[in-house]
Amino acid sequence: MPVQIALISDPIHKDGSSIPRVVQRKKIDFEKLLDYMGKTTRLTVTDIRSIFLQFAEALVFWLPDGFEVQTPIGAFNLSVHRPVASAPVDIFSQAPTFNPADMRIRIRSDRALLERIQIAAAVQIVDTPMLSSPVVNCVENANLDGKMDAGSSGQILHITGSRLSFDRGDQEQGAFLINTSTQAATRVAVYSHIGTAFVDCMIPQVDPGEYSLEMRSRPTAKDIRAGAYKNVIVVS
Repeated sequence: MPVQIALISDPIHKDGSSIPRVVQRKKIDFEKLLDYMGKTTRLTVTDIRSIFLQFAEALVFWLPDGFEVQTPIGAFNLSVHRPVASAPVDIFSQAPTFNPADMRIRIRSDRALLERIQIAAAVQIVDTPMLSSPVVNCVENANLDGKMDAGSSGQILHITGSRLSFDRGDQEQGAFLINTSTQAATRVAVYSHIGTAFVDCMIPQVDPGEYSLEMRSRPTAKDIRAGAYKNVIVVS
């Protein structure tokens, strides 16, 4: 699957130019990563998990003292994301203050590893939506691992994208299944997670068939904005 890129207006320069932004955010959980590594090495999954945990403890030991930790995948170090003081500070009269929450772990990737990933990766340019509209990139059946764009009433759909959050109490907002034959729209009523990057919802009781999916939200004091999924959802 290629990495999906959308071209959006540059929010900094505001000169009409565009910048690329990755819109695909499908996740691989830790257990799946461990299982893959176990199949490609002679280590057990338990051993690999222990190594990861010890690696994390090693970072906790070295990074707070300002060290850069060199590894085969890159160099780790701490950086300050944003100082509390927004205006220039005269360090001779007033010491600048920093919030610990502004600390970030930064990795400078190993060049050889980065080149391997660049060779293996493909890029797909997708349509640029309105910045305030929801974007749906992927719909996976959470009950059936790897099952995409399909399910039965009562099963959970894992919808990933961006700007997906909405007001659960507003009946005009949320996930809507639209019958491709009758164009009748059914709002999904049951949600186990509502977030900006993903929404988990239960397929409602609808007739079997093909449905288009729309995520609808209402920015503050604005009209409903809808983002349609490009694929058809098959309900059996």
